[in-house]
Amino acid sequence: MDSAWLVNGKVVTPDGVTGAAVLIAGGRIAKVQRHAPRGRRTIDVRGAYVAPGFIDLHVWGDPVTVSRYFAAHGTTAFLSAIGPEPSSKTGARLDALQQLKAWPGAACLGAHLEGPFLNPKRGGALPKRWMRRPTTASLNALAARGGIRMLTLAPELPGAMQAIRWCRGKGIIASLGHTDADARTAARAVAAGARAVTHVFNAMRPFHHRAPSLLEVALTDPRLTTMVILDQVHVSAVALRLLVRTKGPERIVLVTDSIRHEGWDVRQRRGAYYLKSGTLAGSGLTMMRAVRHAVEQGGVTVAEAVRMASEVPARLLRDRSRGKIAAGSRADVVVFDSKFQVRLTVVGGRIVYER
Repeated sequence: MDSAWLVNGKVVTPDGVTGAAVLIAGGRIAKVQRHAPRGRRTIDVRGAYVAPGFIDLHVWGDPVTVSRYFAAHGTTAFLSAIGPEPSSKTGARLDALQQLKAWPGAACLGAHLEGPFLNPKRGGALPKRWMRRPTTASLNALAARGGIRMLTLAPELPGAMQAIRWCRGKGIIASLGHTDADARTAARAVAAGARAVTHVFNAMRPFHHRAPSLLEVALTDPRLTTMVILDQVHVSAVALRLLVRTKGPERIVLVTDSIRHEGWDVRQRRGAYYLKSGTLAGSGLTMMRAVRHAVEQGGVTVAEAVRMASEVPARLLRDRSRGKIAAGSRADVVVFDSKFQVRLTVVGGRIVYER
């Protein structure tokens, strides 16, 4: 749309929820003020929430399909997950991402490599035969392709600390996951530059009061932002409330880890996907449902849940243009009602979904 005011909405701003009108023009949020001027083009959202678009840092599947499908559920930007596989196949995926410039819905911001530098002991459903330790040569080969925004790795692997420092130098987020690391190793990884934790509570040692691990460091170190899957399967409501108490909404990122469009041989049960062996493989979650579950089970406000799905992931990506309803920000907007049903999704000022 060229220019329009979103009116009669509850606008989720960095300062909280307020009744306001939002002007979208030139692909940006041009103004946020109490009322729209008379005689201007308006879109009446009828009391719904007007929030910054959701940013999913962990979603699987063909990026074009993901772009189209998840826009209908409030996602306006995402990282495309790539797991352990032959390096030639990873390279081809990265090349393909670089070549795609136009998206039908949500914008793909690059790749999240969930591997191959993972510990097979905590490999979960990912193919263990392609997991290996990082080397300078393998890292440089990946970087030459471009498009990597996040790399999940196990810090206990030989060469992992050097890999984390390499990520820091390249502006790639080093996230800790699929790991059997103890607390001391995790703390060294944070000192080396790791800044995130992949699907906290999952694919890592569980909490133990005498044998602390990455989990305890994730919960207590303010330098780490924790990504969490709120599909009511991966993380219990009690664990979620513990996470909120220890980290606060400003250090929690909602992700889907959805494999709905990945094409794996899995079985769906209770909103999640499992291998034939019974191993939990991924979720069928959407970001809108994750926000709803954060409110209903985590005890956070709508504004806090939205921040966990937009502002916090944008900050982790160091993307100042996204994640806020504020003048000058990109016009990535989701409009949803009190039942957490998406009514409208706008990406870069363009309506990509409307109900």
